[in-house]
Amino acid sequence: MDQLTKVFYDACANGDFARVCSSISSGVDVNYVNGEGRTALMRSAKRGYLDIVRRLVDNGADVKARDNNNKTALMGAAKKGHLDIVKMLVGNGADVNAADNKKRNSLMRASFLGHERVVAYLIEKGADLDAQDEQGRTALMEATVALKLDCVHLLVEKGADLNKKDVNGCTALMRAAYGGHLDLVQYLLDYGADKEITDNNGNKAVHYVREHCLDYLKQVLK
Repeated sequence: MDQLTKVFYDACANGDFARVCSSISSGVDVNYVNGEGRTALMRSAKRGYLDIVRRLVDNGADVKARDNNNKTALMGAAKKGHLDIVKMLVGNGADVNAADNKKRNSLMRASFLGHERVVAYLIEKGADLDAQDEQGRTALMEATVALKLDCVHLLVEKGADLNKKDVNGCTALMRAAYGGHLDLVQYLLDYGADKEITDNNGNKAVHYVREHCLDYLKQVLK
């Protein structure tokens, strides 16, 4: 990495807009890739530097670039809940359904961390509600296990499959049962979650209920 590129790359990571602009004016390669396959756009998008992201995109930064783990700038922005940056990247061609080496996408990241507005926008732009990562987990499962209720409600109401199974045969309902969340369990049941589904070991949701939750959850799951 030459000195100009280093100054540029560090400026994008640190939010130094003036240095980013001067580096671009000096002819720096905005799509320079470091040893991990990361671009300046990925760094600035994840850190929430909207003005820098805009300048990079306007000067040819590749919004579809992937690092060595197949992660994109959109994934980083979605994970951190930077809605304006998510919108800018998608508006300039970023793939809302791009997945990394573990098959995790932007929707899963935003759902797990409870970024409801990002989740809503990604769905509006065509995010696959029922995409599964390498463990078979969906965005709904991620929101459920993290108890991000606003995201759970949004995903369910937009049509996410409540009865999708992961590689172990576990569903969102089973996760909610294990967490002991009565209101969430009831909500999922009300919207069509099937309590009779069994996992790979033959267990139903009721079998996921931990002993200290048994009295109040067994009644709705038995």
